[in-house]
Amino acid sequence: MSGKDPVFRGLAGSELCEALGRKLLEEAFEFFASWQNGNAKEILCESADILEVILEALKEHGYNLDDLIRARDQRKQERGGFSGHIFLENVGGPPGAETEFDDPRVFLSPEQNRQLIELINQEFSRSEAAWIASAFFSPGVTNLFISAFERFLACRGVLKILLSTMGNITPPQYLLHLREQVPGAQVKVFHPPEIPFDQSPPDFHSKVYLFRRRDGSGSMIIGSSNLTQAAFSRNVEWNYFTPGEINLPFSRISAFDILRDEFDRCFTKEAVPVSSDFIAGYQRRWERSFLPSVVEDKKSKDFPGISEPEETAYGPRVKPNPAQEEALRNLAEMRSQGVRKAAIIAATGIGKTYLAAFDFSAFKGASLLYIAHRENILASALETFRSALGDKFFGSILGGGRKGNLGQNAIFAMIQTLSRRTVLESFSPDFFDYIVLDEFHHAEAASYQKVIEYFKPRFFLGLTATPERMDGRDVLALCDYQIGYEVRLLEAVDRGWLCRFQYFAVYDETDYSRIAWRGTGYDEAELETALSTDRRTDVVARNLKKFLPSHGKIKALAFCSSINHAAYTARHLSDDFGIEAIALSGMSDEEERQRAIRRLESESDPLQVICSVDIFNEGLDIPNVTHVLFLRPTQSFTVFLQQLGRGLRNSPGKEFLVAIDFVGNFRKANVAPLALAGYTSVEHFFEKACKMGISKIKGILPRGCFFSPDVEVERIWDEEIRRIISERLSPQERLSALYQDIRQCLGRSPSLTDLYGSGIEIDPMAFIRAFGNWIRAKKYCDGSLPPFEESLLETQGEAFLQHLERDLNPVRSYKMVVLTVLLGLPGGAWEVEEIAKGFLSYFLTHKDRMADYPELARSHAPEEFPLHKVVSKLKQMPLNFLSNTDKDFFILDKKRGLFSIKETVLPFWEKSVFKELVSDRVQFALLRYFRRNKGNDRDNPAGGEEDSGSRRVP
Repeated sequence: MSGKDPVFRGLAGSELCEALGRKLLEEAFEFFASWQNGNAKEILCESADILEVILEALKEHGYNLDDLIRARDQRKQERGGFSGHIFLENVGGPPGAETEFDDPRVFLSPEQNRQLIELINQEFSRSEAAWIASAFFSPGVTNLFISAFERFLACRGVLKILLSTMGNITPPQYLLHLREQVPGAQVKVFHPPEIPFDQSPPDFHSKVYLFRRRDGSGSMIIGSSNLTQAAFSRNVEWNYFTPGEINLPFSRISAFDILRDEFDRCFTKEAVPVSSDFIAGYQRRWERSFLPSVVEDKKSKDFPGISEPEETAYGPRVKPNPAQEEALRNLAEMRSQGVRKAAIIAATGIGKTYLAAFDFSAFKGASLLYIAHRENILASALETFRSALGDKFFGSILGGGRKGNLGQNAIFAMIQTLSRRTVLESFSPDFFDYIVLDEFHHAEAASYQKVIEYFKPRFFLGLTATPERMDGRDVLALCDYQIGYEVRLLEAVDRGWLCRFQYFAVYDETDYSRIAWRGTGYDEAELETALSTDRRTDVVARNLKKFLPSHGKIKALAFCSSINHAAYTARHLSDDFGIEAIALSGMSDEEERQRAIRRLESESDPLQVICSVDIFNEGLDIPNVTHVLFLRPTQSFTVFLQQLGRGLRNSPGKEFLVAIDFVGNFRKANVAPLALAGYTSVEHFFEKACKMGISKIKGILPRGCFFSPDVEVERIWDEEIRRIISERLSPQERLSALYQDIRQCLGRSPSLTDLYGSGIEIDPMAFIRAFGNWIRAKKYCDGSLPPFEESLLETQGEAFLQHLERDLNPVRSYKMVVLTVLLGLPGGAWEVEEIAKGFLSYFLTHKDRMADYPELARSHAPEEFPLHKVVSKLKQMPLNFLSNTDKDFFILDKKRGLFSIKETVLPFWEKSVFKELVSDRVQFALLRYFRRNKGNDRDNPAGGEEDSGSRRVP
């Protein structure tokens, strides 16, 4: 008050009482601030100020300090004090109920959307009445709160929701959805009764959420968030929550009571129910608002229904998105290091084909070969390249009845056609500078190998989906496991490159304990019978209608257990519930599939669900899918994320994907929550749980996503997690489950390099440590071995393979490179100079790995590096460390310059099938070595020794 004179005035009567009450609040706030700061002297002073105000207030009612002390002693005796530090936690809630939000706070969205949603759900769980006023509404947000609504109403809570038709933005069917899906709620629309329904009422722009808790107190959220999906996912919103001062009766009435009374006045006198008459009148008004003269004004509205159409441009307007820019930088850097092959691993929707086009342009190659196994994939890729390159005449298609223009330097070829000898040999091996392989189809595996081995491009780019998709491992192998860019599914969602999702885990009453378990999965016939019931289909239908898309009709993919299950589900959804559905399987031809997709995508077609088996796990993309339904037990991390990814493509107007998972007491029920929390296996979670001491699944969903399990499902998950942690399953059991997951996705027993490329967060060496070696691991997990591998048990062949797995101890890559060279040489004894030639050639070919051979890397002319220096290096280091002890399997004769395999191993070495097993171990060791040392400074001027003398696996 510096420079200003204080003004004092004497008060009496009611004016004094009002002033003392406000002064008490003021002093209490100052005390609270001091208490928060922990300043003992200020706490004492503020306590004295509060006591002074209290004593003056007591004097007004005829009491003094002695009366206060007596009353305090009596109350303490009757009700207890605080000396035991025991507080009343809640009234009417469950024991130990979480009360995370008990203090006033501001929610700044979109960053704090998840906390705001949790707060609203928490308030429903602790309240007996709720009032919500919102100018706008969309069903996407109902998905987030409908379970809380249902539980609240089941406990006889009173829910009133007041909406508006301001701006004719909320579609009429959305109002019907809320009325139908939350039948226990009282839903009205602000519309004074005297105004005809087809005319606009005054604008109602209120946003408030009021709750009366079971202890009688009120809480409130007030601010800017409407009851819409956009408000709770991506809009910038400011909201204030308070369970405190709103209850103080300023002017004899609390702010809570004022707002509740005003809400009830509007609800009673100025609002109407969502009746058929109202909907009919509003429908006419809403449709008029979409006439061409007014549509332009609505395009800027932040609400579903109006989106700009996609354009195909042949010009410079098409530019790389952020993910593609990152990948292009990586690819350019790899090529500068001499890498000639690379894989792009990213979910469908990232734009891998556009990326390939942009990289081809940056590569400045003269000719392109683009390979795929479907004509429709090639047609789409051709259009993408034309768009990205700004050339509508670029390239031609070879295959599917089209002969292509072989005189062109850009061919988009079907693998089935290209692999024919007459077609393949019409091109010289070095005809194409740049080759793109779009996925790898197992049915054509031999054709792919034939084509890839024939051509010698300057650069080879493989495109495949996320690491969670095992089929992509074949592309990765063809690219020598060189990864040009990799983005996982959940990361892509978090970065906005894929669509947000709302995941709902619905309790499935099917008793899976009665279905026979066949080692790696449920008996298919019994499972089909258990899932094909009217009761279960009823649950599916109710939940499909319950959780609506952000706009338009439902366009759902339902993943079923069998062809018969798909047919049963489609038939009963259509006949019994009015949800038109069809079934597709691998037996459906291409035209039938494409026709079904066109019907599903069309807003005017009644088809809402495609029930499928396997075919939509890969290869077919429907960007505007709104729902994915998991109708069979989810047993695999890979398959779960693969199927979820089928619906995550962004498309105009699509704000989110609805994922509905039906979860019961089946085995591996924890796969979905663990996968969504970022774990790649149960073993991955177990390792984290042990390290961090956690007993629950913890993870962070991608931004804007939502996760809501039924109470019964949460109980199943909790029991599963407790079992994993408390029962302490053996490493062999946990690793076996992981092995089976990978085996199921590959369709065969995995190799060590398969494990390396699987995308799991577990070091494959965990299998070697747990089982002793990889052959023993396979025998435990598969129950048997191929005849040749079975014959290796307890022989020097097994010992040699185990030696490669456990005892190489690489400080450098030299021993693995030597073994790679030996696998390409005939016989069992080799001149050191011959090995040296292969050793040098390896590093000259793999220039990105040359830094691991410092002397060669520092050479001004590596191609002219003296061979005698390589011979000397080999004798001094890798050949020396691989030989001449009782535990080794090679012999080095330095005088004669010979390196040979011991006689005990030679009979195995001479067999090609054994060499394949050796190659797998050596390649795995090389890949693991370079991955572990990536980014480290390998250029040790002294060169260093390869072995420290110990045999410890690093």
